[in-house]
Amino acid sequence: MLEVVLHDRAEWREHLLPLVYTRPVSDLRVGILTLSEKWKLRLSTPIYFYTSPYLQQKFPAAPHSVCYLVIRGNLLPSESLIQVLQGLSSQSVLMKDGQWIAYKVDHWMDEPDLATFNRIDFTDYLAQVCFLEDIYRLNAVELAADYALLCAGKTSAQLDDSNRVLGEQLFVGQDVASLCSTFNTQSGPIYIGDGAIIEEGCFLRGPIAICAGARVKMGSRLYPNVTIGPNATVAGEVNNSVLWGNCAKGHDGYLGCSVIGEGCNIGAGSSNSNLQNNWSNVSIYDYQEAGFRDTRVPKVGTFMGDYASCGINSSITTGNIIGVGTQIAMSNIIPKFVADFCWVTDRKRESYRWHKFETMLRDRAAIKKEHLEDLDVQILHDVYSLTEAQRQRYLETE
Repeated sequence: MLEVVLHDRAEWREHLLPLVYTRPVSDLRVGILTLSEKWKLRLSTPIYFYTSPYLQQKFPAAPHSVCYLVIRGNLLPSESLIQVLQGLSSQSVLMKDGQWIAYKVDHWMDEPDLATFNRIDFTDYLAQVCFLEDIYRLNAVELAADYALLCAGKTSAQLDDSNRVLGEQLFVGQDVASLCSTFNTQSGPIYIGDGAIIEEGCFLRGPIAICAGARVKMGSRLYPNVTIGPNATVAGEVNNSVLWGNCAKGHDGYLGCSVIGEGCNIGAGSSNSNLQNNWSNVSIYDYQEAGFRDTRVPKVGTFMGDYASCGINSSITTGNIIGVGTQIAMSNIIPKFVADFCWVTDRKRESYRWHKFETMLRDRAAIKKEHLEDLDVQILHDVYSLTEAQRQRYLETE
């Protein structure tokens, strides 16, 4: 029996922190689906994970098997890649630019034996999420690919006649509520998941995904290349961004070239910059390098780890990184890097005490009528411990 395993227990995953502190790399959402969901649908098989040990209980490892197909966890599937993988023989490794991207073995191995394995070079284009900015830079292409994958052979529900639809690339799930809004699919598809709500006066220009249970509030303007995750809430102006599930940008303000984690909250009137005044390439903090890295692109917004929040009228600088669980209430521009589980105001910066953070999580879940899994709380506590030394260095140097 062949088990498919997505592998990211490696140093390269650190380039994608803080977003992958709380999930494997293959649980990142690019397009409509996460990477692991794409592989599951395209290979028609269960997917398992080889990731950081503290994540393994939520994202299970493969059971004992006679054969494993191990795929680098940051890869996006393509037809040519799948075709090669399906023809891969045992004790073979698929290589790209001197690095392995997949291998097939008849007993579990953490890494392929490059000295003895049959080496095969993959020569086609390979899409992979190597850095944080790749998430929104690859998102538009993946929105179109996921739309084709999910909507093939399915019939869209109909919107209320008060809406206006331009073009023919609109798919509407079941129990969607929408009145008096405009959906322009001439530049790319728009996907609306089951139970989503699009309130009056919204303007959406594809490619866009509004995932199941998400809410787009009155008068919102969503430009191309936007993904709104399951049960998230969005308002104001959003462009070139991916918002995770259960997060909220619920009021006016601009968000661009950004990735917002699970359960985050952006206060009313907040906006981020995604372009420097001198139009130069943007540098962002990179956890793997423990310093700033040149992204080599001029437009980069903000990246927020899970359950981070910023207060009303926050001004977020270009190329900003906000760590997991961090709370910010500043009248000044938020710095380019704020470490995980910090409490930051104009007057003080300190560690967010774990018991207060956990109390906030549970109060939040009760008010929003969400079920808070004990396993998710444990993962966040593990991240709190993992980031303690870096947090202290950050607070001591600021």
